[in-house]
Amino acid sequence: MLQYVSWICWIVPAAGALAVPLINILGAGKKLQGYLGVSSIGLSLLLSLLMVPPALRGETIDFQLDVASPLEFGVLLDPLSVLMAVLVSGIGFVIAIFSHGFIGEDPGRTRFWFIMQLFISGYLIIVLADNLLFMFIGWEIVGICCTYLTSYEYRNRNKANLGFRVNTILRVGDIALLIFIVTVYAYAGTFNFLSLSENSNWVVQLSRSGILLVSSLMFFGGVIGKAAQFPLHEWLPDMLVGTPSSSNALTECLAGPYLMARALPLFREAYVSGFGELTSFFLTVAWTGAVTGLLTALLATAQRHPQRVMAYSISSIIGFMLTALGLAGLSSDIASGYLAGTTILTIDAFVSALLILSTVLVSYAVKSEDLYHMSGYHSKLAHHGMEVAVFAMINVPPFSGFWLCNWVQSVALELSHVAGQTGDLSLVYSGYGLFVVLILTGGVTAFYGLRLMGLIFRKGSYKRKLREIPRSMTVSFAALLATTMVLDLTVPLLMPLFNKYFLPTVGRVVFQNVFDVIWYIIPSVSTAATLLALAVGGYVSSQLYITRKFDPGNIMNKHRFISRIHAFFLNRCYVVRLYEEIGHGAVMLSRKLYRNVEMEGIRTFKISGISEFFDVAILWMASFSQWMYPSIELGGFERLNQVLLEGVTKMSQKIRAVQTGVLSINMLVMLIGAVVLAVSLMLFGGFMGV
Repeated sequence: MLQYVSWICWIVPAAGALAVPLINILGAGKKLQGYLGVSSIGLSLLLSLLMVPPALRGETIDFQLDVASPLEFGVLLDPLSVLMAVLVSGIGFVIAIFSHGFIGEDPGRTRFWFIMQLFISGYLIIVLADNLLFMFIGWEIVGICCTYLTSYEYRNRNKANLGFRVNTILRVGDIALLIFIVTVYAYAGTFNFLSLSENSNWVVQLSRSGILLVSSLMFFGGVIGKAAQFPLHEWLPDMLVGTPSSSNALTECLAGPYLMARALPLFREAYVSGFGELTSFFLTVAWTGAVTGLLTALLATAQRHPQRVMAYSISSIIGFMLTALGLAGLSSDIASGYLAGTTILTIDAFVSALLILSTVLVSYAVKSEDLYHMSGYHSKLAHHGMEVAVFAMINVPPFSGFWLCNWVQSVALELSHVAGQTGDLSLVYSGYGLFVVLILTGGVTAFYGLRLMGLIFRKGSYKRKLREIPRSMTVSFAALLATTMVLDLTVPLLMPLFNKYFLPTVGRVVFQNVFDVIWYIIPSVSTAATLLALAVGGYVSSQLYITRKFDPGNIMNKHRFISRIHAFFLNRCYVVRLYEEIGHGAVMLSRKLYRNVEMEGIRTFKISGISEFFDVAILWMASFSQWMYPSIELGGFERLNQVLLEGVTKMSQKIRAVQTGVLSINMLVMLIGAVVLAVSLMLFGGFMGV
């Protein structure tokens, strides 16, 4: 039964996606498409919950289909895959209900519900696949869905261009991941995760070939592409701006840290086995996450579009996840960093979803996507939702961010302490450096989090006419708010439970109970530094955007340096312009190659163009074939066929003379032939099988 559940879980939304266009063709009802989309994703959630019991028991079950090599298709049920399946389908279900009200009678609702369900199906393939090949299929499905949802309003030239940019950036990471997958198969002969973990000979071969580090970095290139990390982070702000109701960008980003968590034990096992080049790999993971966290937090401080603020917030928090997973690979054991990364992955999925839907709710009501046009809006539901999400995001105790970010920062300090005992100065400096960057990120996050709330919910009254919010949007938002509050405020209780849940993976108990958590977090240097960063960042932001004691505009007018920094962040550090310049350069290079090579020809052959080169080549081939026909075709192959024909004819005439026409003799010959065939099979059957 469990085997069928694990397959049907992702097949149901895929079938729902195929049914949506049929409903539109049959004209069965305008709202039926939305009901089908919500129902199919809800059924996936139910089926995901049915897979929880074996995961709670720590079981690992691989359901493989018997297909011809090298194709591999199967689903893997273990604690990580089941947790992610519940997470994806659960948040997807809430967002589907929310989107049902948001999309309403939109003319493009058929496209929306087709892509939305296909996205959930592809994502479930990613988290449930038992091998790299099947996972990559889901990976590409999700990427394509993101592209088309970004360009949902394709008649708007700007939105269409956003979709093209999202697709281009995602393809860079996807190509890197595909190179890793092909390389691993070439050395291991399998894509299966369990087989790769049980036999590490492929790692040895990669190391001997000198490409272990390069291939590992290719793998991480795929991770940072989906996780929206520097330098491939700018697709997420474009996607959240273009996607209606910001329906799927959150879960899309979680694919990156999930894949990192899935492969971490493989790389960790190779690292402790003596493959020292992986030190650089884990340092790259940790530092990329930390630098992206700080950079995107700084970018969020200057944005006017609320969804761009949300996008940079998600990238920043995912940076904490990757930093934790990178530290897990470098630490004395995998337990603390792995648990910190996966716990943030789980809790922040709800926090970020709540934060995104809070801003979407406000944007829908005020009919604006500019933070400065939302000032004075009042809604207790949206206000409470944003409070819970922002307080968790900026590390206000006792919300989740306070516990989880301190956990990651403490792991960084522990790395420095252990590395100091072994005399590894590079890890010592890296641990302290990561700690400082994460603390600074917390201070900047406090600044832009309170800025967001101050701009939207400032005192006063909203004078323009508000749009009525559909009931499905408010009900789903309220359900998400209640769920997030419960998870957010019980993190100290959940941390020991996560430890027990992932015990088969980490192999060690870090926290026995809530008292261990409190003793680990509260009396620490990390907590003092976190609270100091919160106080500084929060105080500056409150003075500028909540109490309004200082006017940000006047400050920038008086201090040109601050104005230039603001413009630098507002323009997204000109990374998008860099993308455009790279693309423009590639186009110019191709045009020059076309003029200099295609039109002027290959100088070696002294011809004026490729077309003339082909003409000359065709003449050479024609002359060669005219020589081959009489010499090879007639004198060789045709003569051989004639000799074979004459020989077979003579042999058949001789054999025919043996035929007497007597039935008993014919039966005797058949019996002798059967005996000879049986003996031949017994003697040579094994070789024939090989």
